[in-house]
Amino acid sequence: MKNKLPYTGINYYGFELTKADFIVRNERYKTETTKTSRMSVQFFFIKSGSGKIQINNQEYVLRKGSVLWLFSYHVYHFVEIYEEIQAITFELSLNVLMLSSLTTRSVEQHMNFFEYWDTPVLECEEADFSYVLTIFNHALKEYEQQERLYDVSLLADLYQVIVWFERTARHHWNREKPIREISSKILLYLHFHYREELLLNEIAAKFKSTPQTINRGLKKLTGKTFGENLIEVRINNALAMLKFEELDIAFIADFIGYRSVPSFNKQFKAMTGYSPTEMKQIRSSDKKINSFRFQNSLPFEIYTYINQHYSEPISLQTAAKYFYSSPTKIDQIVLDEFSMTFNALVEYNRMLFARSLLLSSSKKISDIAEACGYRSIRTFNRNFLTFWGNTPRKYKELLTMKKK
Repeated sequence: MKNKLPYTGINYYGFELTKADFIVRNERYKTETTKTSRMSVQFFFIKSGSGKIQINNQEYVLRKGSVLWLFSYHVYHFVEIYEEIQAITFELSLNVLMLSSLTTRSVEQHMNFFEYWDTPVLECEEADFSYVLTIFNHALKEYEQQERLYDVSLLADLYQVIVWFERTARHHWNREKPIREISSKILLYLHFHYREELLLNEIAAKFKSTPQTINRGLKKLTGKTFGENLIEVRINNALAMLKFEELDIAFIADFIGYRSVPSFNKQFKAMTGYSPTEMKQIRSSDKKINSFRFQNSLPFEIYTYINQHYSEPISLQTAAKYFYSSPTKIDQIVLDEFSMTFNALVEYNRMLFARSLLLSSSKKISDIAEACGYRSIRTFNRNFLTFWGNTPRKYKELLTMKKK
């Protein structure tokens, strides 16, 4: 009779999984925790209790039925515990996810989806709670008993969690599509009208929405409210205008919609870390400054990247490299969110800033073209004519005549 060989784990496509690749356990959280990140993939299922967790500087409310999917790039900690949290954690090495990617299309589809929407926390509907709890309880039992082929069983549990998470995320994505569309339109509207006195109630009426819906949609997509987004648009325009020494701080503040210079100075420093005067000195000495970015949604991080680098020779390829993605995916993300390609969105931002500089500065059109990222005055004139309906020179003449 042959000796029975010991079970050593899965070996598939060159990946060998061992006991160290799976950890499933019960956890309790009674107080806030310190920041941590792990070189692994983690699922949390909240069985009971409530509190708040901060993930990459974004706060999420946790309650019974919350499910978290955290990767190695997530830095997290519990910031508040309202009621003791009891959870089952399912921790996997990166090898497990790589193996899963080879053996199921669900993981690949999920990863593609989350390049569009990075939300690591989802809520179980009441009807799903028992189903998800059963999966996690089964994984916990398999891990504790570790009978033969337990790792195969744990992989099966993993697939079920991934499929549930991806389907639930898509459901939320589709359900909130109208809100996202309104939010995108409002953000673009701010770029045309930031000089005006924009009141949230009036904007809500204009877009046939409510202030609460607008703030919720913008907060979800950009991490900022309507008012905070308006400040960012104005400060970005101020940054563009500070390139021209002839424009003093008071003029810039008034031009971008501030009626108070101290208020402008305060918000400018809060956003950039410098006062407008300090920024003028930095710009004049060609020193680089740290950029500020949205922290929540990849489409709007791309939007902010364009917004802050439009004066440089950026391209779809440079953006893909910046976001560790492919040009095709970056273009598709922008197209899905803003209904225009990456290059069209770059052109859109350059034209808006060109208009601001044209109206506020007496600089030569060639200087404005260069400040907006154009290396050819002919290209700038042609694009300006296509976008605004007149050449830069004619556009300014017409506006000057209207003022008179």
